[in-house]
Amino acid sequence: MTSFLARTLERPERALWMLIAAQFAFWSLAPLLSHSAPPLDVVDEYATGREGVVAIFKHPNLPGLVLEGVRQVTGFAGWPAYFVSQIFIVVTFAAVYALGRDLMDSRRALIGTALLTGVYFFSWPSPEFNHNVAQMPFWALTALALWRATTRGGIGWWVLLGIVAGLSLWAKYSSAILLLMAAAWMLYDAEARRKLLTPGPWVTALVCAAVFAPQLLWLLENDFQPFAYAARRATSADFLDTIGFLPIQLAHHIPMFLLMLCAGLFGKRTAEAPAPPDRRALHYLLLMGLGPPVVLTLIGLVSVSGLRTAWGAPMFNLSGLLAVALLTPRIVARRARAALMGAGAVILITSGLYFGHMRYGYQLTGEPLRGNWPQAEISATLQEQWRIATGDAPLRIVAGDIWTTGLIGLHDRAPPTVLINGDYQISPWLTPADVARDGALVVWSGGEPAALQGLLGDTPRNEMDFLPDRATASTQPVTVRYAIIPPAGGQPQP
Repeated sequence: MTSFLARTLERPERALWMLIAAQFAFWSLAPLLSHSAPPLDVVDEYATGREGVVAIFKHPNLPGLVLEGVRQVTGFAGWPAYFVSQIFIVVTFAAVYALGRDLMDSRRALIGTALLTGVYFFSWPSPEFNHNVAQMPFWALTALALWRATTRGGIGWWVLLGIVAGLSLWAKYSSAILLLMAAAWMLYDAEARRKLLTPGPWVTALVCAAVFAPQLLWLLENDFQPFAYAARRATSADFLDTIGFLPIQLAHHIPMFLLMLCAGLFGKRTAEAPAPPDRRALHYLLLMGLGPPVVLTLIGLVSVSGLRTAWGAPMFNLSGLLAVALLTPRIVARRARAALMGAGAVILITSGLYFGHMRYGYQLTGEPLRGNWPQAEISATLQEQWRIATGDAPLRIVAGDIWTTGLIGLHDRAPPTVLINGDYQISPWLTPADVARDGALVVWSGGEPAALQGLLGDTPRNEMDFLPDRATASTQPVTVRYAIIPPAGGQPQP
C-alpha cells in the first residue's frame, strides 16, 4: 500500500481522480441505499423546479432548475439528486486542486483538497442538494478564475470570472459576500490593481451583470421577496447563533484537524519540505478563505440578527489549502501519503455512519426521520383517495407544506403543481381560479398552515398513518393529514 501511494503521489492528478471517485461513489451510494424519501431540500427543489421560474420567494431557483433538467433528461426524480449533489462537490474539489497547484505545487494542492473530506459540509449534509451545495463549485471557480485573471491575464479568464460570479448569485444571493471579497482583492493587491487599467475587470462586470439580469428582473417584479425571507430567517434565529457562528464553523473542521494530526502535519519542521508559498499567494488564501465568514459574522453582529450555521457551507472550500500553506515546513512525502490515506478513511467512515444512521437509526429511537418516510406508499395512497373522491379526475394541484406536498407524485411522469402552504403570493404560478377549476389535494403534516384554513374552510379533514420499511413494534407512525377540494362540477364522494 505504501509503495502504491508513493507512486500515486508522483502523479497527483491520478490521486485526485481517486479522491474524486471515492467521494462521488460513497456519498452517492450512502443515501441511495438508505433513504426511502429524499431530503427536505431536495423535495423542495423538485417542487419549485418544475415551475420553470428563475427564483422563488426564498432563493434563486438554480438548484430546482438543475434537478428539473435532470428529471426531463433521465425520466427519474429523487435518487438522481444524490449524484447531482456529488457532481457539484467533486467539481469543487477539482477547482480547489487547480488553484492550489497555481499557488503552491501539485502535491500540496492534492493534500489541501484531500483535507476537505474532513470538513463537515463536504460529508454529512452533502446528499441534500440545495442552495448551499449549489454555491460550492461557483465559489471555488470564482477563486480560481480571479487568481488566474489577475496573474496570467487573458480575456478568457475575465469572461469566465464573470460567468461563474453571475452563476454564484443564481445559486444564492448571499454569494455577493464572495464578490465583495473579490473586489477587495482587486483593490488590495498591487498586481490586481494594475489590471483595473485594462478591459478585463470591466468585461467581468458586464458578463456578471448579464448573467444576473434575469434574477434582477424577477426581484424587481416580485418586491425582492427573498430578501424579506432572509430577514425573517435572521430575526427568527437567536443572536447567540451569531456569536457562536465562527466557533461552530471551527468545530465543523475538527475531523480535518484530526486528519492533519494523524498524518503528522502538526509534526516537526523538516529540511525536506518545499519552500513556503509566496506572500501574495498566502494573502489571497487568507482573504478569500477567511474573509467571507468573518464578513458574514460582522453583518450579523452589526444588524443584531441571527446567523444560520448552514450559511457557512460554501465558505470553506479553501480551508485545506490554507492549512497546507501555513504548515508547508512540515509537508514531506510520508506525511502526504498519510493525509491521502486518512482522507480515504474519512470518506469511508463518515459515509458508512450516515448509511447506518439513516437506514437503522429509527429502529433504535422509534422516531422516523424524514428520509425514512415511505414516500412511494404515501403518494400512491393519497392519490388513490383523490381518485375515489373525485371520480378519477386528474390530480393537477397539491396544496400544503412543501415537504408533504412534494412527496405526492414525485416520481410521476407529470407531477402535480404545488401550492406552497396554500399561499398564492409565494406560489405565483397558481391562482384561485386554477384551484376552483382543477380542485386540489391538500396535504400537511404537523400543524395546519394558517393559509390552508382559508383555502379549506369547512372542507372535511382526514388523516392517515404510515410506517416506514422495517418498522419495529416501537416505531412511531408518520401521520399525514389531508383534505380534498373537488374540481369544478365535482363533489367529494363519501
